[in-house]
Amino acid sequence: MFLNLLISTPYVPFHLISTLMASIMLPSIIQGLVGAALSFILYYVYWELTVGASRRTLIKKHDCKPIKDTAELNGFVNTIFGLHILRQNLTAHKAGRFLDNVRERYNRNGNTFHGKVMLTEFWMTIEPENLKTIMAVNFKDWELGERRKTAFTPLLGHGIFTTDGHAWQHSRELLRPNFARSQVGDLATFEIHVDQMIRAIPHDGSTVNLQDLFFQLTLDSATEFLFGESTDCLASGKVAVRNLRFAEAFNRSQEAIAEITRSGKLGQWLRNSSFKNDVKFVHEFVDHFVYKGLEYRNTLDLSKGPPEPKEGERYVFLNELAKRNADPIQIRSELLNVLLAGRDTTASLLSDVWFVLARRPDIWAKLRAEVDELGGEQPTYQQIKDMKYLRMVLNEGKTPSCHLSCHPANR
Repeated sequence: MFLNLLISTPYVPFHLISTLMASIMLPSIIQGLVGAALSFILYYVYWELTVGASRRTLIKKHDCKPIKDTAELNGFVNTIFGLHILRQNLTAHKAGRFLDNVRERYNRNGNTFHGKVMLTEFWMTIEPENLKTIMAVNFKDWELGERRKTAFTPLLGHGIFTTDGHAWQHSRELLRPNFARSQVGDLATFEIHVDQMIRAIPHDGSTVNLQDLFFQLTLDSATEFLFGESTDCLASGKVAVRNLRFAEAFNRSQEAIAEITRSGKLGQWLRNSSFKNDVKFVHEFVDHFVYKGLEYRNTLDLSKGPPEPKEGERYVFLNELAKRNADPIQIRSELLNVLLAGRDTTASLLSDVWFVLARRPDIWAKLRAEVDELGGEQPTYQQIKDMKYLRMVLNEGKTPSCHLSCHPANR
């Protein structure tokens, strides 16, 4: 009767249970164990009546199938410490097999499965309908998660790729006007950087790592679009030492935050003085351009709102951003967020496409035939959009660029 009364009362506090145990003169250790057990039972009942009931309603509403609990991600040792999975991920990354490791895990466990590592419960999925729900249909119901914010914020600050909710909406509204077709379609500037990359490729038939060149290409083009000045890492003349140092510091910082992200709860202990020094230099490098943008802002009459770019005036993303915001930290953060996205995703896309083209002469021939229809002339923005086979090849190449993303539910 006593136990039935406790179990049927979901809000009995722990100190009351302890007092009741003492009243029946049980030994202190047994009192503690019984009290803890009863508290767990009461919590479990409460959870089932609230969170559990809500989940069961969602499962029924969306006709969700049973999820698989995988042994490799649910064992007692992994649940508490997670050392096996952490070691497996780090080893795979050092061997250049991180994506293979992820794919093999899905091959063993299916498209969607459940795990618990280091006391953190999670679900992994590559099911298209699940991804569409998280990334588009119910986007507002999901967050970036503390792991990503903790890893990315020291370098990128609070920008569009490191915030949720109202802060994210503010960043989106700040950035969105700057991506009109007329502004991102400056092919003449991009052509300069492409020519520099082609000249950097050896012409003696020797092997070259195109991915390194692609990352330099996208850094050069992205910095010119964003800052109004390119780092010119691919320029044939002498490149400014400061620009090369920025490229190296930015690369190392990205590698560091990726390592911190992969390491989960241990990641915050992996920041060393080198990472802090690289972040400091990256911020100082970008701040130089931010203050130029703020000086430009001071020359404008903003009483009637941000003025439109004058006809024939060179478009600089930073200047347009400065028209709408005077906070140097906010401007720097948004610039670094867009730089990360514009540089890495494009370089990864080019690397993926050329990896396939080198192994598929049939795709190369069909793509070459479509490009030859231009007759050797530089294409316009609209002509590139109308090249259907090129667009399909690029769409296929975009798939691996974001291979792993963590999104906790916010309700």
